[in-house]
This record gives sequence, structure tokens and C-alpha cells, in this order.
Amino acid sequence: MKETEEKILFEAFKLFLIKNFEKVTVSDLEKALGLSRGAIFYYMKTKEELFRRVVDKYILSPHNVDNKFAPFENAHLIDFIHFYIDSISKTMKIIESCGVENLHRSYFSLIFQAIQYYPGFDKLISNVFQKELELWKKVVNDAHTSGEIKKEFDVEIVAMHFRYIYSGLSFEMSLRKGLDTKLLLDLYIDYYNKIKT
Repeated sequence: MKETEEKILFEAFKLFLIKNFEKVTVSDLEKALGLSRGAIFYYMKTKEELFRRVVDKYILSPHNVDNKFAPFENAHLIDFIHFYIDSISKTMKIIESCGVENLHRSYFSLIFQAIQYYPGFDKLISNVFQKELELWKKVVNDAHTSGEIKKEFDVEIVAMHFRYIYSGLSFEMSLRKGLDTKLLLDLYIDYYNKIKT
């Protein structure tokens, strides 16, 4: 039963990446899944519920700080930078496993669809972004306190630089071929070298 549910979510995820929520029909779902309408709606009562479950699994859960960065323990800022890039790479591999063309662009499109079709999604995703910024603030504050970075740098500003370098680069690069994590790492290291003691 769980395996069928996972298959439904994965195939629906691919469909919602390719087509707008409104354009995905029950016939599209039947064809992609190889299941009857009755079988699909046995697991998900409505297309809206299916969409919310897809967004929960493929957007909110992978980007949840507790899931994405759970194994990280207090360490130097430089260690967190490498850990952060590794975590992003792992999340990207999970999402890329669906094999959709122009995936990164489609993924951002799905996020914007969720804002429109998933009640309360804007608050949920804002919370995800805020928690990630708070994590950066904690790591940067620890680096500031330990003397890893220069005292004249403001913790909140430094944290925002790290957070928004990632979000800006990932959005812009989604319009092309997707986030280049090596470039992101290079930018982080360059910035780190400017602020370290």
C-alpha cells in the first residue's frame, strides 16, 4: 500500500512539474500511473489533496531545516559551509531523480503554483526560509564568538549574505541549467576568506 502511494506521489510530482496544476487531468494521472481513477482516489481523495501531498513531500520536506541539516553538529563556519553545500547537492539529487526536462525551472514554477493552489503554503515556505536563516545566524554567531570571523562583521548581515547568495543564485540559475554547487561553494569560500580572522 505504501509503495503504491509513493508511486502516485512521484508520478504526480513529475506531472505537476511538466504541467500547471489546473492542466493536469485525472486522465493524465491514470495514464502516468497505470491506475484507474478509483484506485488513485482511494489513496488521495481529490486532486487538491494529491497536489498538497506532492508539495509536502517534494518541496517542504526536503527543504525543512530539521531534515536537510539534522546531522550537523556545532563546528566551525567553514565546516558548515561544506556541509551546507553537500546537503543541497543531496536534495538536488533526490529531486533530479524524476528526469524531467528543464527540471530546475519547473521546480521553481511548482513552488509558485503551490503559492496559488495550496492554502497557507506562503506561510509554510516562509517559515522554512526563516528557519534556514536562523540556522545561518546561529552558525555565524558561533564563529563570531569563537573568533573564527572578524569582530567588526555583524552576525545578522553575514548570515543574510550566506543565505541570500544561495537563494539568489539558485533562482537565477534555475532559469538556465540549474544551480551550480561548485560555483556556490566558490562564492561562499571567497566571502568566508574576506571575513575570517
